[in-house]
Amino acid sequence: MRKTFLFSALSLLFIGQSYATQPLNKTSTKDLRSTTVNKVTNTFNVRIKLVDIHGAPVTGSFGLRGFWARNEQTGVYYDPTDQEGYEFEGLAGGTYTFGAYPGNWEGAVSKTVNLNTSSTGPDGFIEVTLVYWVE
Repeated sequence: MRKTFLFSALSLLFIGQSYATQPLNKTSTKDLRSTTVNKVTNTFNVRIKLVDIHGAPVTGSFGLRGFWARNEQTGVYYDPTDQEGYEFEGLAGGTYTFGAYPGNWEGAVSKTVNLNTSSTGPDGFIEVTLVYWVE
């Protein structure tokens, strides 16, 4: 009788230890591994174009102090990457608001745009048109 009890207790101990070394839920460890993989996101290039209130392109020198872009999901601001100050390169996909730092008597109306592949032009840039105003 003692041998039966001893063998039963030992078998329960070995079974219990084998379950203790295995994860409780195999799908949960698989899900954790899949979340640590970096997702590749598309990046986009944006070019700012200025037009007057009638839609005619604005050319020449003006007193705007530059342009900015704000990612609406993160709230992070970006400055242009080109020397002229009209192009933003490498922006992650998503919704952005583009605007201009106003001058003394002039400015531009900001515009919110969703950056996606369908908006990309043949030159690889998404063109964002801002309306330029002067007092």
